[in-house]
Amino acid sequence: MHHKLNYTVTHSFDGLDISDAEKRRLLDIASWNGHVPTFTRRGRGAWEQLHEPVALKSDPSVTFHAAKLKGVGLWNPILPGDAEYSNKLHDDASNDPVPPLTDLLEYLVTYPHFGISNEGEYKYAYSSPSPIGGIVHERAHREFWSSQRLIEQGVPSIAPLAVIEYDETLRFQGQPMGAVITLSPGSASYRISEILFGAGLTRGTDPAFDVHYDGIRESLGIEGDPDDERVRLKVIQALAREAGKLLHDFSLTEMYRYSGDWGNFVYSVESKQLFLIDLDSVQDINHLPGPAKAMQAWRDLVSAIYRMVGKIGYPTALDKYTLENLMEFDPITAKISGYFPDIPEEEIRPLSRRLWGYFIPHLFLLKKHREAIRNDWDGDRRKSYKMDHDLFYILAMTTLRPLFARSRVGEKYPHAITEEEMWAKAERFLGERYEYFAYLMRQPAL
Repeated sequence: MHHKLNYTVTHSFDGLDISDAEKRRLLDIASWNGHVPTFTRRGRGAWEQLHEPVALKSDPSVTFHAAKLKGVGLWNPILPGDAEYSNKLHDDASNDPVPPLTDLLEYLVTYPHFGISNEGEYKYAYSSPSPIGGIVHERAHREFWSSQRLIEQGVPSIAPLAVIEYDETLRFQGQPMGAVITLSPGSASYRISEILFGAGLTRGTDPAFDVHYDGIRESLGIEGDPDDERVRLKVIQALAREAGKLLHDFSLTEMYRYSGDWGNFVYSVESKQLFLIDLDSVQDINHLPGPAKAMQAWRDLVSAIYRMVGKIGYPTALDKYTLENLMEFDPITAKISGYFPDIPEEEIRPLSRRLWGYFIPHLFLLKKHREAIRNDWDGDRRKSYKMDHDLFYILAMTTLRPLFARSRVGEKYPHAITEEEMWAKAERFLGERYEYFAYLMRQPAL
Protein backbone atom coordinates (compact mmCIF):
# COMPACT_ATOMS: atom_id res chain seq x y z
CA MET A 1 0.00 0.00 0.00
CA HIS A 2 1.32 3.44 -0.90
CA HIS A 3 1.82 6.10 1.75
CA LYS A 4 -0.67 8.91 2.12
CA LEU A 5 0.31 12.11 0.30
CA ASN A 6 0.26 15.25 2.42
CA TYR A 7 -1.49 18.21 0.83
CA THR A 8 -3.13 21.60 1.31
CA VAL A 9 -6.37 22.68 -0.36
CA THR A 10 -5.51 25.95 -2.12
CA HIS A 11 -8.72 26.59 -4.06
CA SER A 12 -12.30 25.44 -3.61
CA PHE A 13 -15.44 26.22 -5.61
CA ASP A 14 -18.58 26.76 -3.54
CA GLY A 15 -21.01 26.78 -6.47
CA LEU A 16 -21.76 23.04 -6.29
CA ASP A 17 -24.34 21.37 -4.08
CA ILE A 18 -22.04 18.60 -2.85
CA SER A 19 -21.93 17.05 0.60
CA ASP A 20 -18.92 17.46 2.85
CA ALA A 21 -18.59 13.68 3.03
CA GLU A 22 -18.42 13.32 -0.76
CA LYS A 23 -15.87 16.10 -1.07
CA ARG A 24 -13.77 14.51 1.69
CA ARG A 25 -13.92 11.14 -0.09
CA LEU A 26 -12.57 12.67 -3.28
CA LEU A 27 -9.78 14.46 -1.39
CA ASP A 28 -8.85 11.17 0.29
CA ILE A 29 -8.61 9.53 -3.13
CA ALA A 30 -6.42 12.36 -4.45
CA SER A 31 -4.08 11.93 -1.47
CA TRP A 32 -4.04 8.10 -1.51
CA ASN A 33 -5.49 8.18 2.00
CA GLY A 34 -6.92 4.68 2.29
CA HIS A 35 -7.92 4.73 -1.39
CA VAL A 36 -6.24 3.97 -4.70
CA PRO A 37 -7.49 6.24 -7.51
CA THR A 38 -9.49 4.53 -10.26
CA PHE A 39 -7.89 4.97 -13.67
CA THR A 40 -9.93 4.19 -16.77
CA ARG A 41 -7.33 5.24 -19.37
CA ARG A 42 -3.55 5.51 -19.57
CA GLY A 43 -2.17 8.66 -18.04
CA ARG A 44 -2.41 10.86 -14.98
CA GLY A 45 -6.16 11.31 -14.61
CA ALA A 46 -8.39 9.18 -12.37
CA TRP A 47 -12.15 8.84 -12.74
CA GLU A 48 -14.54 8.25 -9.84
CA GLN A 49 -18.30 7.82 -9.92
CA LEU A 50 -20.15 10.15 -7.56
CA HIS A 51 -22.37 8.51 -4.96
CA GLU A 52 -25.22 10.74 -6.16
CA PRO A 53 -25.57 13.48 -8.79
CA VAL A 54 -24.26 16.91 -7.80
CA ALA A 55 -26.14 20.01 -8.99
CA LEU A 56 -24.90 23.47 -9.87
CA LYS A 57 -26.31 25.83 -7.22
CA SER A 58 -27.05 28.61 -9.71
CA ASP A 59 -28.91 26.20 -12.03
CA PRO A 60 -29.93 22.88 -10.42
CA SER A 61 -30.89 21.49 -13.83
CA VAL A 62 -27.14 21.24 -14.54
CA THR A 63 -25.90 18.07 -12.85
CA PHE A 64 -22.63 16.18 -12.57
CA HIS A 65 -22.20 12.44 -12.25
CA ALA A 66 -18.49 11.65 -11.92
CA ALA A 67 -15.25 13.22 -10.76
CA LYS A 68 -12.04 13.64 -12.73
CA LEU A 69 -8.88 13.83 -10.62
CA LYS A 70 -5.94 15.09 -12.67
CA GLY A 71 -2.36 14.77 -11.46
CA VAL A 72 -3.01 12.12 -8.80
CA GLY A 73 -0.75 9.40 -10.22
CA LEU A 74 0.26 7.33 -13.21
CA TRP A 75 -1.47 4.36 -14.77
CA ASN A 76 0.73 2.92 -17.50
CA PRO A 77 -0.62 -0.56 -18.31
CA ILE A 78 0.21 -2.73 -21.27
CA LEU A 79 -2.98 -2.45 -23.30
CA PRO A 80 -3.98 -4.01 -26.62
CA GLY A 81 -5.09 -1.91 -29.55
CA ASP A 82 -4.15 1.68 -30.21
CA ALA A 83 -2.04 2.03 -27.04
CA GLU A 84 0.84 0.46 -28.95
CA TYR A 85 0.82 3.46 -31.32
CA SER A 86 0.62 6.07 -28.53
CA ASN A 87 3.51 8.07 -27.11
CA LYS A 88 5.35 6.25 -24.34
CA LEU A 89 4.60 7.64 -20.89
CA HIS A 90 7.27 5.81 -18.89
CA ASP A 91 9.75 2.97 -19.28
CA ASP A 92 8.05 1.01 -16.51
CA ALA A 93 4.68 -0.44 -17.48
CA SER A 94 2.35 -1.85 -14.84
CA ASN A 95 -1.29 -2.67 -14.42
CA ASP A 96 -1.15 -1.06 -10.98
CA PRO A 97 -1.32 2.73 -10.66
CA VAL A 98 1.38 4.58 -8.73
CA PRO A 99 1.40 8.03 -7.07
CA PRO A 100 2.75 11.03 -9.01
CA LEU A 101 6.35 10.85 -10.20
CA THR A 102 8.79 13.72 -10.58
CA ASP A 103 10.38 12.38 -13.79
CA LEU A 104 10.06 14.44 -16.97
CA LEU A 105 7.41 13.44 -19.50
CA GLU A 106 9.80 13.67 -22.43
CA TYR A 107 7.67 13.49 -25.57
CA LEU A 108 5.73 16.65 -24.70
CA VAL A 109 8.83 18.86 -24.70
CA THR A 110 10.42 17.46 -27.86
CA TYR A 111 7.54 17.71 -30.33
CA PRO A 112 7.16 21.14 -31.99
CA HIS A 113 3.68 22.63 -32.02
CA PHE A 114 2.43 25.29 -34.39
CA GLY A 115 2.31 28.59 -32.53
CA ILE A 116 1.63 32.29 -32.98
CA SER A 117 3.78 35.06 -31.52
CA ASN A 118 2.40 38.16 -29.82
CA GLU A 119 3.36 40.00 -33.01
CA GLY A 120 1.01 37.78 -35.01
CA GLU A 121 3.75 35.78 -36.74
CA TYR A 122 3.83 32.01 -37.12
CA LYS A 123 6.39 30.12 -35.03
CA TYR A 124 7.20 26.73 -33.54
CA ALA A 125 6.35 26.30 -29.87
CA TYR A 126 7.00 23.58 -27.32
CA SER A 127 4.93 22.39 -24.39
CA SER A 128 6.03 23.28 -20.88
CA PRO A 129 7.88 20.49 -19.07
CA SER A 130 5.50 18.20 -17.22
CA PRO A 131 6.00 15.48 -14.59
CA ILE A 132 4.97 11.91 -15.34
CA GLY A 133 1.70 11.04 -13.67
CA GLY A 134 1.45 14.46 -12.12
CA ILE A 135 0.85 18.12 -12.73
CA VAL A 136 2.45 21.27 -11.34
CA HIS A 137 0.18 23.28 -9.08
CA GLU A 138 -0.01 26.22 -11.49
CA ARG A 139 -1.41 24.01 -14.25
CA ALA A 140 -3.85 22.39 -11.84
CA HIS A 141 -5.12 25.84 -10.88
CA ARG A 142 -5.42 26.75 -14.56
CA GLU A 143 -7.88 23.90 -15.12
CA PHE A 144 -9.80 25.08 -12.03
CA TRP A 145 -10.25 28.74 -12.96
CA SER A 146 -10.92 28.07 -16.65
CA SER A 147 -13.61 25.48 -15.89
CA GLN A 148 -15.19 27.91 -13.42
CA ARG A 149 -15.36 30.59 -16.12
CA LEU A 150 -16.93 28.17 -18.60
CA ILE A 151 -19.53 26.91 -16.11
CA GLU A 152 -20.45 30.42 -15.02
CA GLN A 153 -20.94 31.45 -18.66
CA GLY A 154 -23.04 28.41 -19.53
CA VAL A 155 -20.54 26.56 -21.74
CA PRO A 156 -20.77 22.75 -21.31
CA SER A 157 -17.68 21.76 -19.37
CA ILE A 158 -16.31 19.98 -16.37
CA ALA A 159 -16.97 21.98 -13.19
CA PRO A 160 -14.27 22.91 -10.67
CA LEU A 161 -14.33 21.42 -7.19
CA ALA A 162 -10.88 21.84 -5.63
CA VAL A 163 -7.16 22.31 -6.22
CA ILE A 164 -4.63 20.78 -3.86
CA GLU A 165 -0.90 21.34 -3.47
CA TYR A 166 1.21 18.40 -2.35
CA ASP A 167 3.94 18.93 0.24
CA GLU A 168 7.63 19.53 -0.44
CA THR A 169 8.28 15.85 -1.20
CA LEU A 170 6.59 16.34 -4.59
CA ARG A 171 8.28 19.09 -6.53
CA PHE A 172 9.06 19.23 -10.24
CA GLN A 173 11.88 21.45 -11.52
CA GLY A 174 11.49 23.68 -8.48
CA GLN A 175 7.71 23.99 -8.76
CA PRO A 176 5.18 22.58 -6.30
CA MET A 177 3.06 19.74 -7.66
CA GLY A 178 -0.65 19.43 -7.11
CA ALA A 179 -3.88 18.00 -8.44
CA VAL A 180 -7.23 19.33 -9.57
CA ILE A 181 -10.61 17.73 -8.90
CA THR A 182 -13.39 18.56 -11.34
CA LEU A 183 -16.86 17.12 -11.84
CA SER A 184 -18.14 15.67 -15.11
CA PRO A 185 -21.62 16.18 -16.64
CA GLY A 186 -21.46 12.54 -17.76
CA SER A 187 -20.78 9.37 -15.83
CA ALA A 188 -18.79 7.74 -18.66
CA SER A 189 -15.12 8.62 -19.02
CA TYR A 190 -14.88 7.68 -22.71
CA ARG A 191 -13.59 10.40 -25.04
CA ILE A 192 -15.19 10.71 -28.47
CA SER A 193 -11.85 9.76 -30.02
CA GLU A 194 -13.01 6.18 -29.41
CA ILE A 195 -15.58 6.67 -32.17
CA LEU A 196 -13.13 8.18 -34.63
CA PHE A 197 -10.25 5.72 -34.30
CA GLY A 198 -10.71 3.59 -31.18
CA ALA A 199 -13.15 1.05 -29.77
CA GLY A 200 -15.98 2.42 -31.92
CA LEU A 201 -14.36 1.00 -35.05
CA THR A 202 -15.17 -2.61 -34.15
CA ARG A 203 -18.12 -3.72 -32.05
CA GLY A 204 -17.12 -5.93 -29.14
CA THR A 205 -13.66 -4.42 -28.60
CA ASP A 206 -14.91 -2.83 -25.37
CA PRO A 207 -18.45 -3.89 -24.35
CA ALA A 208 -18.77 -1.04 -21.85
CA PHE A 209 -17.96 1.45 -24.59
CA ASP A 210 -20.53 -0.23 -26.86
CA VAL A 211 -23.22 0.59 -24.30
CA HIS A 212 -22.03 4.20 -24.11
CA TYR A 213 -21.88 4.46 -27.92
CA ASP A 214 -25.43 3.14 -28.18
CA GLY A 215 -26.48 5.89 -25.78
CA ILE A 216 -24.74 8.53 -27.90
CA ARG A 217 -26.40 7.33 -31.10
CA GLU A 218 -29.79 7.23 -29.38
CA SER A 219 -29.29 10.77 -28.04
CA LEU A 220 -28.38 11.97 -31.53
CA GLY A 221 -31.27 10.09 -33.16
CA ILE A 222 -28.95 8.06 -35.40
CA GLU A 223 -30.10 4.51 -36.15
CA GLY A 224 -28.44 1.65 -38.00
CA ASP A 225 -25.65 -0.88 -37.64
CA PRO A 226 -22.99 0.61 -35.32
CA ASP A 227 -20.27 -1.19 -37.30
CA ASP A 228 -21.41 0.43 -40.55
CA GLU A 229 -19.02 3.13 -41.78
CA ARG A 230 -21.85 5.42 -42.89
CA VAL A 231 -23.57 5.18 -39.50
CA ARG A 232 -20.29 5.97 -37.77
CA LEU A 233 -19.71 8.95 -40.06
CA LYS A 234 -23.20 10.27 -39.30
CA VAL A 235 -22.24 10.25 -35.63
CA ILE A 236 -18.87 11.85 -36.38
CA GLN A 237 -20.57 14.52 -38.48
CA ALA A 238 -23.00 15.36 -35.65
CA LEU A 239 -20.26 15.45 -33.03
CA ALA A 240 -17.99 17.55 -35.25
CA ARG A 241 -20.78 20.12 -35.56
CA GLU A 242 -21.22 20.17 -31.77
CA ALA A 243 -17.47 20.49 -31.26
CA GLY A 244 -17.38 23.47 -33.62
CA LYS A 245 -20.09 25.22 -31.61
CA LEU A 246 -18.30 24.44 -28.34
CA LEU A 247 -15.05 25.95 -29.62
CA HIS A 248 -16.94 29.05 -30.78
CA ASP A 249 -18.52 29.48 -27.35
CA PHE A 250 -15.19 28.78 -25.64
CA SER A 251 -13.56 31.62 -27.59
CA LEU A 252 -16.28 34.02 -26.48
CA THR A 253 -15.29 33.42 -22.83
CA GLU A 254 -12.00 35.28 -23.48
CA MET A 255 -9.79 32.21 -23.37
CA TYR A 256 -7.63 30.45 -25.93
CA ARG A 257 -5.43 27.41 -26.48
CA TYR A 258 -7.97 24.65 -26.02
CA SER A 259 -6.52 21.45 -27.41
CA GLY A 260 -9.32 20.40 -29.75
CA ASP A 261 -8.22 16.80 -30.21
CA TRP A 262 -11.16 14.37 -30.07
CA GLY A 263 -9.52 12.94 -26.97
CA ASN A 264 -10.44 16.19 -25.22
CA PHE A 265 -14.20 16.03 -25.82
CA VAL A 266 -16.64 13.82 -23.95
CA TYR A 267 -20.32 13.19 -24.69
CA SER A 268 -22.73 13.09 -21.75
CA VAL A 269 -25.69 10.82 -22.40
CA GLU A 270 -27.25 12.25 -19.24
CA SER A 271 -27.34 15.84 -20.56
CA LYS A 272 -27.28 14.80 -24.24
CA GLN A 273 -24.43 17.13 -25.12
CA LEU A 274 -20.73 17.32 -25.77
CA PHE A 275 -18.53 19.02 -23.19
CA LEU A 276 -14.96 20.26 -22.68
CA ILE A 277 -12.80 18.21 -20.35
CA ASP A 278 -9.08 19.04 -20.63
CA LEU A 279 -8.34 22.63 -19.64
CA ASP A 280 -4.89 22.82 -18.05
CA SER A 281 -3.35 24.32 -21.21
CA VAL A 282 -5.95 27.10 -21.47
CA GLN A 283 -4.92 30.74 -21.07
CA ASP A 284 -6.67 34.08 -20.66
CA ILE A 285 -6.68 35.93 -23.97
CA ASN A 286 -6.74 39.42 -22.48
CA HIS A 287 -2.97 39.68 -22.03
CA LEU A 288 -2.48 39.44 -25.82
CA PRO A 289 -2.37 42.38 -28.27
CA GLY A 290 -5.34 42.71 -30.64
CA PRO A 291 -4.09 40.91 -33.77
CA ALA A 292 -2.72 38.03 -31.70
CA LYS A 293 -6.09 37.66 -29.95
CA ALA A 294 -7.80 37.16 -33.29
CA MET A 295 -5.21 34.75 -34.63
CA GLN A 296 -5.18 32.65 -31.45
CA ALA A 297 -8.96 32.29 -31.69
CA TRP A 298 -8.60 31.20 -35.31
CA ARG A 299 -5.86 28.77 -34.33
CA ASP A 300 -8.11 26.98 -31.83
CA LEU A 301 -10.60 26.11 -34.57
CA VAL A 302 -7.89 25.20 -37.08
CA SER A 303 -6.10 23.02 -34.53
CA ALA A 304 -9.32 21.12 -33.86
CA ILE A 305 -9.82 20.53 -37.60
CA TYR A 306 -6.25 19.32 -38.04
CA ARG A 307 -6.41 16.98 -35.06
CA MET A 308 -9.69 15.48 -36.24
CA VAL A 309 -8.58 14.94 -39.83
CA GLY A 310 -5.17 13.63 -38.86
CA LYS A 311 -6.73 10.85 -36.79
CA ILE A 312 -8.49 9.51 -39.89
CA GLY A 313 -4.95 8.50 -40.82
CA TYR A 314 -4.29 6.85 -37.46
CA PRO A 315 -3.01 3.25 -37.79
CA THR A 316 -6.20 1.72 -36.39
CA ALA A 317 -8.40 3.71 -38.79
CA LEU A 318 -6.55 3.29 -42.07
CA ASP A 319 -8.99 0.72 -43.47
CA LYS A 320 -12.14 2.13 -41.88
CA TYR A 321 -12.99 5.14 -44.06
CA THR A 322 -13.61 5.40 -47.79
CA LEU A 323 -13.08 8.64 -49.64
CA GLU A 324 -16.59 8.69 -51.08
CA ASN A 325 -18.18 8.50 -47.64
CA LEU A 326 -15.77 11.01 -46.13
CA MET A 327 -16.73 13.51 -48.81
CA GLU A 328 -20.45 12.85 -48.36
CA PHE A 329 -20.51 13.30 -44.57
CA ASP A 330 -17.59 15.76 -44.58
CA PRO A 331 -16.72 16.27 -40.90
CA ILE A 332 -14.57 19.31 -41.79
CA THR A 333 -17.61 21.12 -43.18
CA ALA A 334 -19.60 20.00 -40.13
CA LYS A 335 -17.05 21.41 -37.70
CA ILE A 336 -16.77 24.73 -39.55
CA SER A 337 -20.57 24.97 -39.84
CA GLY A 338 -20.93 24.38 -36.10
CA TYR A 339 -18.56 27.27 -35.48
CA PHE A 340 -20.20 29.55 -38.07
CA PRO A 341 -23.91 28.63 -37.93
CA ASP A 342 -25.01 31.73 -39.85
CA ILE A 343 -22.85 31.03 -42.90
CA PRO A 344 -24.54 28.80 -45.53
CA GLU A 345 -23.06 25.33 -45.82
CA GLU A 346 -22.75 25.66 -49.59
CA GLU A 347 -20.32 28.50 -48.95
CA ILE A 348 -18.33 26.47 -46.43
CA ARG A 349 -18.05 23.24 -48.39
CA PRO A 350 -15.63 24.56 -51.07
CA LEU A 351 -13.34 25.83 -48.30
CA SER A 352 -13.49 22.43 -46.65
CA ARG A 353 -12.60 20.73 -49.93
CA ARG A 354 -9.43 22.82 -50.13
CA LEU A 355 -8.33 21.38 -46.78
CA TRP A 356 -9.31 17.88 -47.85
CA GLY A 357 -7.29 18.43 -51.01
CA TYR A 358 -4.16 18.79 -48.92
CA PHE A 359 -4.89 15.82 -46.65
CA ILE A 360 -6.18 13.22 -49.14
CA PRO A 361 -2.85 12.49 -50.92
CA HIS A 362 -1.27 12.05 -47.50
CA LEU A 363 -4.06 9.71 -46.39
CA PHE A 364 -3.61 7.46 -49.40
CA LEU A 365 0.15 7.37 -48.87
CA LEU A 366 -0.56 6.03 -45.38
CA LYS A 367 -3.10 3.56 -46.75
CA LYS A 368 -0.47 2.28 -49.18
CA HIS A 369 1.86 1.48 -46.26
CA ARG A 370 -0.92 0.39 -43.89
CA GLU A 371 0.36 -3.10 -43.10
CA ALA A 372 3.92 -1.92 -42.49
CA ILE A 373 2.69 0.96 -40.34
CA ARG A 374 0.69 -1.42 -38.19
CA ASN A 375 3.15 -4.27 -37.95
CA ASP A 376 6.71 -3.23 -38.77
CA TRP A 377 7.46 0.46 -38.34
CA ASP A 378 8.64 1.89 -35.06
CA GLY A 379 7.30 5.12 -33.59
CA ASP A 380 9.99 7.35 -35.09
CA ARG A 381 9.34 6.07 -38.60
CA ARG A 382 5.57 6.49 -38.21
CA LYS A 383 6.11 10.07 -37.04
CA SER A 384 8.24 10.78 -40.11
CA TYR A 385 5.13 10.13 -42.22
CA LYS A 386 2.99 12.67 -40.38
CA MET A 387 1.31 15.34 -42.45
CA ASP A 388 3.10 18.72 -42.28
CA HIS A 389 0.89 20.20 -39.61
CA ASP A 390 2.28 23.72 -39.93
CA LEU A 391 1.34 23.94 -43.61
CA PHE A 392 -2.16 22.62 -42.86
CA TYR A 393 -2.61 25.23 -40.10
CA ILE A 394 -1.49 28.09 -42.33
CA LEU A 395 -3.64 26.90 -45.22
CA ALA A 396 -6.68 26.63 -42.95
CA MET A 397 -6.12 29.95 -41.18
CA THR A 398 -5.74 31.79 -44.47
CA THR A 399 -8.80 30.03 -45.90
CA LEU A 400 -11.09 30.64 -42.91
CA ARG A 401 -10.00 34.19 -42.00
CA PRO A 402 -12.82 35.88 -43.99
CA LEU A 403 -15.48 33.84 -42.15
CA PHE A 404 -14.46 35.19 -38.76
CA ALA A 405 -15.37 38.72 -39.85
CA ARG A 406 -18.98 37.49 -40.05
CA SER A 407 -19.07 35.85 -36.63
CA ARG A 408 -19.44 36.84 -32.98
CA VAL A 409 -15.85 35.74 -32.39
CA GLY A 410 -14.72 38.14 -35.10
CA GLU A 411 -16.72 40.94 -33.51
CA LYS A 412 -15.14 40.22 -30.13
CA TYR A 413 -11.58 40.14 -31.45
CA PRO A 414 -11.38 42.76 -34.24
CA HIS A 415 -8.26 43.04 -36.35
CA ALA A 416 -6.98 44.68 -39.52
CA ILE A 417 -5.14 41.69 -41.00
CA THR A 418 -5.62 41.58 -44.78
CA GLU A 419 -5.48 38.67 -47.20
CA GLU A 420 -2.20 40.05 -48.54
CA GLU A 421 -0.72 40.09 -45.05
CA MET A 422 -1.81 36.49 -44.46
CA TRP A 423 0.04 35.40 -47.58
CA ALA A 424 3.11 37.37 -46.49
CA LYS A 425 3.06 35.67 -43.08
CA ALA A 426 2.87 32.32 -44.84
CA GLU A 427 5.82 33.14 -47.09
CA ARG A 428 8.01 34.28 -44.19
CA PHE A 429 7.39 31.07 -42.28
CA LEU A 430 7.20 28.43 -45.00
CA GLY A 431 10.18 29.35 -47.14
CA GLU A 432 10.26 27.22 -50.29
CA ARG A 433 7.11 25.38 -49.17
CA TYR A 434 5.27 28.65 -49.82
CA GLU A 435 4.99 27.60 -53.47
CA TYR A 436 2.89 24.61 -52.45
CA PHE A 437 0.75 26.79 -50.17
CA ALA A 438 0.10 29.21 -53.04
CA TYR A 439 -0.74 26.31 -55.37
CA LEU A 440 -3.30 24.93 -52.90
CA MET A 441 -4.86 28.35 -52.30
CA ARG A 442 -5.32 28.91 -56.04
CA GLN A 443 -7.01 25.61 -56.79
CA PRO A 444 -10.61 26.05 -58.01
CA ALA A 445 -13.35 25.03 -55.59
CA LEU A 446 -14.63 21.49 -56.07
